[in-house]
Amino acid sequence: MTKEQLAVAAATEVFSRYGYARTTMGDIASAAGMSRPALYLLFSDKDAVFAAVIRAMDEQKHREIQAAIARLDGLHAKLLHACKSWGSHGFDLVEAHPDSADLFDLRFPAVRQVYANFQSLVADLIRDQAPSARRTDERTNQRADQPDVLARCLVFGMRGLRETARSGKEMRQLIAVQVAMLVRSIGGKV
Repeated sequence: MTKEQLAVAAATEVFSRYGYARTTMGDIASAAGMSRPALYLLFSDKDAVFAAVIRAMDEQKHREIQAAIARLDGLHAKLLHACKSWGSHGFDLVEAHPDSADLFDLRFPAVRQVYANFQSLVADLIRDQAPSARRTDERTNQRADQPDVLARCLVFGMRGLRETARSGKEMRQLIAVQVAMLVRSIGGKV
């Protein structure tokens, strides 16, 4: 493991436990077993470390989801797994460590990129698995790229579910309902 990877792993633990606001570069350096000056040689500031943590978490979750859905058949199964995995991960982490909510705060550009990445994955699944989701808008007679719109609704709908779910189990149930509604709306089988 490189020094940068070690620092990112340590920072992931610290940010997950204490959130962005309460974490200092000294906390991260200490958790990584290095000096603050050594950490500053790797990252210019706390924002840079935070962005690296978010990117690393996103890349890992994306790889896990891609590997799992490659073994599944059908849009419903693929979307259900992807959404439960992605949506529940954040819910479970915040439930265990409330200050980790910063890792999902859309004020941070890296977090917005995570949402965009997942939205793209969902849109690609819909596009690949349900070609009927691409329809012509009857009013304008233009092709509407429904997979992108549907993906955005699903992804940000899950964000709303996170605000109302009372437990991880309920979050997964709500995600299942949302995925089923989307799949049915485009004529898919649940």
